[in-house]
Order: sequence, then C-alpha cells, then structure tokens
Amino acid sequence: GKGEEQALAGTVLTLLCLQMGSGPEGEEMFRTLKPLLISVLTDSTASPSARQSCATALGMCCYIAAADLE
Repeated sequence: GKGEEQALAGTVLTLLCLQMGSGPEGEEMFRTLKPLLISVLTDSTASPSARQSCATALGMCCYIAAADLE
C-alpha cells in the first residue's frame, strides 16, 4: 500500500511486536519485517506519516525482539 496504509501497517507491526515479545517468534518476525521497514523508512517518496510509523515500529521491535545486541 501507500501513505495511510503504510502508516497503519507500521502501527500494527508495533502492536504485534509488543504482543509477541522477546521470544523466538518475536525475533523471527523482527528478522522478517526489518528489511521492509527499512525500505519504507529510506524511501524518500513515501509519505512522512508512513516513514514516521515505520521508524517507530523499527525502534520498538528492535528494542523488544532483537536478539543481536548490535
């Protein structure tokens, strides 16, 4: 999707990450979705709200579910 759909998807991913937690399922989800979030975040044509939502989702998921400390 574009614009509003991307922004809503970022919000949903943040909530999903919070629910899944730091276990193996959360880590796998983060590993799978990280490239997608980075792609939207670095896309200069994406809407600011979509980029902001993906940045928030990336930060929250990294904090909660990333197994690698780097």
